Amino acid sequence: MTITQRRDLVQQRGMPLSAGGWGGWFSDPAAIPPPSVYNQAVAGVIVNERSVLGIMTVASCLRVLGDAVGGLQIHVHRQSGNKRSYKDPEVDPPDVVHDPCADIDREQADFNLIMSLGLNGNSYFHIVDRQGPNDMPSQVEILNPAQMRVNIEKGFRQYRIGSDIGPIIPTRDIVHVPWMSLPQGLVGLNPIEIGAMGFGLPIAMQEYGSRYFAQGMSPSGMYSTDKPMKQEDKERMIKEIMTRHGGLGQSHTPMILDSNAKWQQISVNPATAQLLEARAFSRADLCGFYGVPGHLVGDVSAGGSEVYGKGLQEMVMGFALFSLSGYTRRIDRMYTSLLPAGYYVRRNVADLFKTNDQMLGEFINALRMAAVATPNECREYLRLPVSTEKGADSLWGPINSAHSDFMLVGGGALAANPPSADTGAASNTPMPSTPKPAGNEPAPGTAASTFAKAAALPNTGPTGPKKS
Repeated sequence: MTITQRRDLVQQRGMPLSAGGWGGWFSDPAAIPPPSVYNQAVAGVIVNERSVLGIMTVASCLRVLGDAVGGLQIHVHRQSGNKRSYKDPEVDPPDVVHDPCADIDREQADFNLIMSLGLNGNSYFHIVDRQGPNDMPSQVEILNPAQMRVNIEKGFRQYRIGSDIGPIIPTRDIVHVPWMSLPQGLVGLNPIEIGAMGFGLPIAMQEYGSRYFAQGMSPSGMYSTDKPMKQEDKERMIKEIMTRHGGLGQSHTPMILDSNAKWQQISVNPATAQLLEARAFSRADLCGFYGVPGHLVGDVSAGGSEVYGKGLQEMVMGFALFSLSGYTRRIDRMYTSLLPAGYYVRRNVADLFKTNDQMLGEFINALRMAAVATPNECREYLRLPVSTEKGADSLWGPINSAHSDFMLVGGGALAANPPSADTGAASNTPMPSTPKPAGNEPAPGTAASTFAKAAALPNTGPTGPKKS
């Protein structure tokens, strides 16, 4: 039985979704809340994991990061020297990397790790099964970082789940990677705590805008009369106005006044008028916090997408190099901890550097012209099957679309002159030339002999000899 299953038998942390609850702490008054619920109110609202996910920009950023990391192919390499190199051979990923969890696939596991890093600043693997003579990990589960407690006891790091007196998980069965941490810090910094001000403002603006449109009747005017009104008349007038003009469905309906009553227009509150501008600023602020370009989360404001480049490929490259690679390196370290010594996991963010067909053709042609890649390497880059033709694995093979022996007189040049062992290209041995006849006569079949024959013909025109 896993730690998560044992914990569910001891305590209930919220009404399940099947019972109509949120599945979290605030749907059940008797449930144990997460630590972030005790955060102080910022901008008049509570900032925690649930309320932050209610911000569409935050949810979109985490979705983009999770989908991008989960969609990258995992490469497992065997280190051949004292340090990692691009020359390290690639091996087939084991099951603990290809399918680490029993209940979810690897893509969903990577998405959960991104959510853990983005909302809590820590991610945890719990090794639940080991196999083989070396007792290597064969299956893991992803723990909720909000329920983990990390302390130092007797000089060793100790992991507990639930509380400071909860069950202890052996250190060898925990893989812990923080997002951002201070020197000598046991855990990573919580993004919600360090960015509480930046998260609280958009939550408050969403709540304000929701109430503004829900009530419908904003203080945009004032009703006045020349004579004093009784209390029951005031209540009747308020009820009538709210009944006939309250709500979004009855906005801008005509108002009929009597008894010398007057309606005085009041200008809109500047804070309300600048609500959209403030929300746009918060969107850019949150995108910068998570390192996601604004155009990927729906921000199409002027100049917002040119920070990472002008073209689509440049923007994707900037996102992959300066933002996504930081997440992939941390998650790759977690998977590397599950492998034997000398093996490591590396995702190649260059898989996202795709472009249009014309630019891709120019790129492949430049690689071939500069003798940087062989034809088969270019085909592998395009995910095409390798070719068994001669010269397909040569850097110095011909760039033509046809064999060079097809272009030579007589054919069979490659068959007559086999390729050399080091390059695979055809031999440069010159073909035997036609023997030159004796005297000053030009060799037959040459251009000189053709012109000589033309000069020996009589000087004739279209219908007969040409007159001088």
